[in-house]
Amino acid sequence: MESIRLNNVSFVDDGTKIHYDYQVSKGIKKYFDLENKFYVKYGQKVEDTPLGLAVIPFISNIMPIAWFLDADVIIEELDTKFYDAVLSLKEKFKEYFPNRRFKGDLEVENLISDNIDGEETALLFSGGLDSFECYTRNYNLNPFLISIHGADVGIGDTKRWNDFVRYNSEEEIVNNERLFYIESNLREFYTYQVELLVNLGWWGKVQHGMALLGVIAPLGYQLGIDKIFIASSDTEGEIDLNSSWGSSPFIDEKMRWANSKVIHDGYQFSRTDKTDNLVSYVKTTGIPIKLRVCYSEKRDGYNCNVCEKCQRTIFGLILSGADPNIYGFNVPDNIYELILGNFTVNRTMDTAVKYLWKSLQVKAKSVDSLFILNNKEKEEKQVQEFINLDLDQIINTEGDEVTGTQKIKFVIRNRFPWLLKLYKSIK
Repeated sequence: MESIRLNNVSFVDDGTKIHYDYQVSKGIKKYFDLENKFYVKYGQKVEDTPLGLAVIPFISNIMPIAWFLDADVIIEELDTKFYDAVLSLKEKFKEYFPNRRFKGDLEVENLISDNIDGEETALLFSGGLDSFECYTRNYNLNPFLISIHGADVGIGDTKRWNDFVRYNSEEEIVNNERLFYIESNLREFYTYQVELLVNLGWWGKVQHGMALLGVIAPLGYQLGIDKIFIASSDTEGEIDLNSSWGSSPFIDEKMRWANSKVIHDGYQFSRTDKTDNLVSYVKTTGIPIKLRVCYSEKRDGYNCNVCEKCQRTIFGLILSGADPNIYGFNVPDNIYELILGNFTVNRTMDTAVKYLWKSLQVKAKSVDSLFILNNKEKEEKQVQEFINLDLDQIINTEGDEVTGTQKIKFVIRNRFPWLLKLYKSIK
């Protein structure tokens, strides 16, 4: 039986960083970058965190890999509630991946009942539409806003991370004293081989809900956080309940430790509902909000303004009667040409993206007026052209499955990264 053994948990960098020393059996070493072992770094000391809680970031990230590799994970101590959560999560992922054996178990020498002294609230905060909308509806709870460097922005990308931190500090609605940042190599401690376990898309399909929530545990102990909000990205009825997505009420709300609980918030709202909610909040309070929905390398400022996600968000704001230019966007003059250009014959996109465009189409049909950027007659005509599109006929969703060619390209790109650098230099 393959195994992963946690040998030691050490607090370094003046007690602000937790380093995990572990060994993996020979048969599964190719899945781990053992020169870059998992760690989490906090903005304050966490060295007095009980061991049963301090190991939660490690287990939250390592355990799903172990399940897919049929490997046991062996540790010394763990919080009882979280141990039960792991068992429950394993059963849920078994449902999502019925063809996997999931023989790996979590072996714990000592189960401890820990306690969090406090009744504080926290919200995982990315600065996007989902997290801002969640924040505005729960603003009265004065939650800590926790952002994680290493999730959407890579550890080495200091420019975009520094921009992110600066944008947070500039938001009028954000209480800077309640902002906390965590750094973790949660997407870099394993190799590209892990991606192949789920035919690519490990972070989205499996890891991100457990990973993001789990790294909060030591900080939550220090701050007295017993309630954690994670904003929904999908909508009730939008996702296939038989397919896996790493963050949903069925995953996130199973995550718990000590006397804490997780709330997967906003699942009842569509993205167009969330846009309406946010616009209503801004209009009612007069507090401006600048969204950051895009992490494109082409981004200059809050968003790149031209990628498909930016287009959808801009269009959603327009349909909610709001000027996207005051929500963090610099709307290009040809925005409607860009939008309509997505819908060439036999356009391929995944089911979730198709759903979002169809939601915008339903919204467009229902609005009496929309925000006009420049030319009322032209823009209303272009919106009507979008409404008239037969999206079911135009869009095929075969793109949900990764092709053999895509997989080969992925392996070559990751196994021989120097080839990619050479290609870029020639290009």
